[in-house]
Amino acid sequence: MKIIASLVLYKHQYADIEPTINSLINEETISKIVIVDNGGECRWLKDYSHPKIEILILKTNCGFGTGHNEVFRRYAEQYEFTLICNPDIAFKSGEVDKLYHYCVINKIGLSIPKVIYPDGSLQHCCRLLPTPYQLFIRRFFTRLSSGINETYELHQADLNQAFFAPSLSGCFMLMSRDALKETKGFDPRFFLYLEDVDLSRRVSQSEFAVRYCPDSVVVHEAQRSSYQNKKFMIYHVVSAIKYFNKWGWFCDKERAQLNQKCLSQLPIKNGR
Repeated sequence: MKIIASLVLYKHQYADIEPTINSLINEETISKIVIVDNGGECRWLKDYSHPKIEILILKTNCGFGTGHNEVFRRYAEQYEFTLICNPDIAFKSGEVDKLYHYCVINKIGLSIPKVIYPDGSLQHCCRLLPTPYQLFIRRFFTRLSSGINETYELHQADLNQAFFAPSLSGCFMLMSRDALKETKGFDPRFFLYLEDVDLSRRVSQSEFAVRYCPDSVVVHEAQRSSYQNKKFMIYHVVSAIKYFNKWGWFCDKERAQLNQKCLSQLPIKNGR
């Protein structure tokens, strides 16, 4: 079987995620969709059924990564790839099929498609591994962060070409069975935020290829909750502390090596 899709919910209403579910159902390469009800708060799931979908109810909300890990633990060995999907994603039929075929042909361990906002503008979902300074300025001094963002988010990259980046957004990740087995999925220490940076980094350090695929396109609503809600801001700060405690705050040779690998291979817009 080709792809199992993992969708983690927390207090979501059906109307909010209907476009995501319909998009996933319509893909030929997706054999199964597992909806994880993190905390058992999505009451409508009791009456919902579809032959392609399985419901997994977790009694407590243990976080985004842990919810997906439960799907990995139960099902990932049976499928060539696992699709990690946010509940605010939508796409035209065939976009996952394109991403799947790209990964199979090129033997990719982890990939994301081109991600756009509903108005068609690009989201910069391929990034360098962050430094503490970059995250601090981006989060608390947004007006001063434009130059830092351009470097960190690889604004100079030609997004019409495939390339390696050591940090990929977790909003829509396609990951091979072997890469998932090697990395064991998300680090459960991250409740929310930076779990995707950590996972991308670990795959990048492994033997498996990590690539951005420009041939596939998905639409992402991107809530940016940590910029609007103090509770989510705290989650973000706590995750950042855990991330840098794990990998190093100021002395991180692997970060420098992976970032340099990305920049040295990066296709530049207009050839500049």
